[in-house]
Amino acid sequence: MAAVGTSVPRRDGREKVTGRTAYIDDMSFPGAWHGVVVRSPVAHGRLKGRHLDPAFDWSQVVVVTPEDIPGENLVHEIIKDMPLLCDDEIQYLGEPLALVAAPTKDLAREAAGYITFDIEELPSIQTLKEVIAQYKTDEGKLHKFCAQTIVKGDIEKGFEEADYIIEQEYWAGHHEQAYLEPQGLVAVPGEDGSVLIEGSMQCPYFVALELLPTLNLPPEKLRVRQAPTGGAFGGKEEFPTWLGGYVALMAMKSKRTVKLIYDRHEDIRYTTKRHPSWSRYKTGFKKDGAITAVKVEFFLDGGAYGTLSSIVLARGVLHAFIGYRCDNVFIDGRVYRTHSFPCGAFRGFGAPQAIWGLESQMDLMARACDMTPHAFRLRNAVVPGDTTATGQTLAECEACGTVLERTLEKCDFEAKLARCTRGAQDADTWYGVGLAFFAHGSAFTGDGEARFKAKAALDLALDDAERPVVLIRCSSVEMGQGAHTVLPQIVADGLCADLRFVQNPLPDTALVPNSGPTVASRTTMIVGNTLYGAGRKLKAKLEAYASARFFESQAAILKDSVFSAGHDRVDFEEVALAYLKEHGPVRVEHQYELDPKIAWNQETFEGDAYPSYSWGCNVVELEIDRATLQIEVKKVTGVFDVGRVINPMLAMGQLEGGFLQAFGYALLERIGVRNGAYDADRFQTYIIPTMLDAPPFDFEFMEYPYTFSPPGAKGIGELPIDGLSPAVANAIEMAAGIRMTEIPVTPESLFEALRKQVKS
Repeated sequence: MAAVGTSVPRRDGREKVTGRTAYIDDMSFPGAWHGVVVRSPVAHGRLKGRHLDPAFDWSQVVVVTPEDIPGENLVHEIIKDMPLLCDDEIQYLGEPLALVAAPTKDLAREAAGYITFDIEELPSIQTLKEVIAQYKTDEGKLHKFCAQTIVKGDIEKGFEEADYIIEQEYWAGHHEQAYLEPQGLVAVPGEDGSVLIEGSMQCPYFVALELLPTLNLPPEKLRVRQAPTGGAFGGKEEFPTWLGGYVALMAMKSKRTVKLIYDRHEDIRYTTKRHPSWSRYKTGFKKDGAITAVKVEFFLDGGAYGTLSSIVLARGVLHAFIGYRCDNVFIDGRVYRTHSFPCGAFRGFGAPQAIWGLESQMDLMARACDMTPHAFRLRNAVVPGDTTATGQTLAECEACGTVLERTLEKCDFEAKLARCTRGAQDADTWYGVGLAFFAHGSAFTGDGEARFKAKAALDLALDDAERPVVLIRCSSVEMGQGAHTVLPQIVADGLCADLRFVQNPLPDTALVPNSGPTVASRTTMIVGNTLYGAGRKLKAKLEAYASARFFESQAAILKDSVFSAGHDRVDFEEVALAYLKEHGPVRVEHQYELDPKIAWNQETFEGDAYPSYSWGCNVVELEIDRATLQIEVKKVTGVFDVGRVINPMLAMGQLEGGFLQAFGYALLERIGVRNGAYDADRFQTYIIPTMLDAPPFDFEFMEYPYTFSPPGAKGIGELPIDGLSPAVANAIEMAAGIRMTEIPVTPESLFEALRKQVKS
């Protein structure tokens, strides 16, 4: 392969770093009105009426209420329980009750202030801590959105066989995506009743398909187009459906283009976050370290509505015990309601919360049987032929033990372990090293890809300069991760043509087939393979044409942008121009096919949970100032198997960016719910890591390609956020001699834990 495996520069890099990229708020929409959302002032209540103050001149604006919704007042996501505009029971502070569109944003905001509501306030439960306290006393009073269990073997028998049994609880809070560009969409109404929605998003077809029942439009009358998107991390997966509904309703009623762009404060306060989690691990194991039983309770705070929580829960329970051998496993997963903003998608999608508990528990078990953390993991790590908690036989997991062993060797883990201070009172600075080993399932769960049937296409056409070009037509978006560059690399090699012939326009549902959402570590692996297949088809079509047109029916082969038959040669450009002149533009489409050996039972959660897994291991070295308890990460070492590395430079950027985001989750980004609202709702109070906080990273890849789907990539986007938090907590215990069970770990929380330890 000529393009795959090379560090091709980012195709969108120059425009972005020079500021020339136009995001949705930079774009000009002459005559556009501005929209605002009118929100509930209470966290839980009964809406009894709306009032428009006659002191305001309402002829200047358009007001949208539930009565203006032409179809169902329902957001059509996985759990269909959320109205687009509340018309009865309010479930969270800030729930949309009405919309206002006006010629200026100031006028829209002024008008919103003249809308009042009659609300009967009701009792609320706002935090996961309240949920778990209630669960431990009277679970029946809680609202459960969904549940999922995984059962393997006989858990009671496993505990009977154990020499040691330990139990521990782990907590993780909300986590804000903190993308560079806030949420923003524009809706343009057509004279024929159609609507175009354009803006910052990661799943154009989600917006298009989910809003059809709400707007009561046929598919051909709702078009969705992605604008350049300044980051998403999952935060622009399901949420643009809500925002798209708001702007579309205002545009349809006003008959004008309507723009709705959140400012940063509004974006943090009124968009989805990572689900807070509570997990309780009860594990049994032998004196030699063999794990005999694992029982996990894994509960998530879903917020006010279900949204995607059932899918987040599914991935969470599937990662609650992964990468290790045990014949007896029981995992109980649940999502409960709180009267806070609905939680949703975030990079990792439940796996970071699960692996946080698992890898912390692994260190506790190692210590209990007097083994080092790495020896205990090596003792229990899966090898090819072992089975997971769902009964999946791991065939392609050679990387599992290899990445673990290589990481330990790379950082000289054993020598560093000997340096750990473990709370020594004669040290001014405490030093610790911590380990985490983890896997992340690539693509949709189980047979999800087979049911989704992702499609992608290539168009051979002429560009504005009348030169032949191959246009990628898929719904996968560029949101900062590098798809705009990586997918053309894959297509170029599938086609056996130079990368300069391949272009990747932004997705538009009027022009591209549904390749599925840009989620689940699936873009390069699944959509890349689908485009590779389309490239092979286009190659065969052009070879057949070249054979007849240029080589007197001799078999032609396209390689390195040259068609050859015997000793004759013709350039790709000449053949493509001749084809276009004779036949016009052509589209070649391909559909992804899941490995037929994949067998999955969605009802029992048994079988092959993922087509393949990426594997990772990271080691954290840190120091703690004994006087201030300031925690400084000195270095992170890691080795990762993500299959075939398509673009090494971009892949390394994914790792480093993901680890910096994980750094914030582990140590900085504390956000709670107080009186129904987030208590850190701007960047002055929600602290994220900067370049100055980034520790030195020493990462490397080990390539074990996924053999079923050329060119063999597996998921990379989510893997780096999975393992840092437990490695940090494990290092803190080695440094300060105390086990931290809640993230983020801050100097304040470490102080409280040490103070309680002294008192006890």
